[in-house]
Amino acid sequence: MASYGFIIIAGAVAGLFAGHLMFRSDYCMVGMFRDLFLFRQASMLRFLILQLGLTLLLLELVRLGGGLSYGPPPLMKTANLSSVVGGCVFGFGMVLTGSCVVGCLYKTGAGNVLGLCAFIAMIVGATLYAEMAPWWKQVTQSWTLTQQVTVPATLGIPSWWLSVPLGALWLGCVAFWRRAEKLVIPARAEGYIQPWKTAVWLAVLTVVLCIFTGMPIGITTMYVKMGAWVEHLILPEHVAATAYFAGKGLNYVPPLTTQMVSGGAGPQMDAIAALQLSVILGILTGAFFSAKRIGEFHWIYRVPKIQYGFSIIGGLLVGLGARMAPGCNVWHLMGGVPFLAWNSFLFALGLLPGVWLGSRVLLSRLS
Repeated sequence: MASYGFIIIAGAVAGLFAGHLMFRSDYCMVGMFRDLFLFRQASMLRFLILQLGLTLLLLELVRLGGGLSYGPPPLMKTANLSSVVGGCVFGFGMVLTGSCVVGCLYKTGAGNVLGLCAFIAMIVGATLYAEMAPWWKQVTQSWTLTQQVTVPATLGIPSWWLSVPLGALWLGCVAFWRRAEKLVIPARAEGYIQPWKTAVWLAVLTVVLCIFTGMPIGITTMYVKMGAWVEHLILPEHVAATAYFAGKGLNYVPPLTTQMVSGGAGPQMDAIAALQLSVILGILTGAFFSAKRIGEFHWIYRVPKIQYGFSIIGGLLVGLGARMAPGCNVWHLMGGVPFLAWNSFLFALGLLPGVWLGSRVLLSRLS
């Protein structure tokens, strides 16, 4: 039980900080990618690059210093093209709904009803995946590209052989952006936090979580568990007979502990709940108190009906795509890319056409 308590505290603290920071800076990954296709603007995307590059370097420094006693986190899988397809579905859905799996949380915490609709729809979409999981696994079992999880492992080289040159390139970009004054956004809103500061703190939070829990931020398996809890109240026999709910995809010993913990997508309190529910509740709480502090907590619901439709349909696709990948933008981009994980790069590859297609649909329906 000590291991679970340790994980819960670390996740809750990380979630509180993340919710506060992302709300105050409107740190939205949807906008970062969507603006690239809608307005040909990459001003916000550079903050994501700032975050990922810093995370990469910090992880490598911690690894070289002996602070990480493991390779890639246990839930990172071998390279499979399912990540491309899942990323495409995810990207299409997140543009329609206007939120990613974490964006809907900090928006909900601040009183945005569209964010709440997206949150619920994502839970439903992720839970629906449990019904198609056996079929999807059968379809994608021959799509494996390599049995290795990371690029350095495939090449048979130490991770720093790639981290150092990538870090040098990143430092050059940051230096250029700083000289060109492209890291500061003019804003006079009360309590506004510059996105570059959020990027730096999210990188630090990711590395701290990896040190203390062995995992970067993850969310969407918990979305399945939430749906399974509700479904269990209505159809307990069906839940018990569903193979996806019975699986235990996580079995590991967290850093700084000696106790093995396990978890899966089923309706039980386990290591997945300890890791992810604590983060979810932390983000909701952090955004709520942050909004209350500056007087910006309001229930916002008077929007055109079509936006509710987009929010629900897009949320369903986001939840479904996150399980097809498997993993969401937070898990793959904020966590997997700095670990140089194959599936995370494949997810990003699929994300781009999905965002492009979603942007086209959004323009055609709203014009």
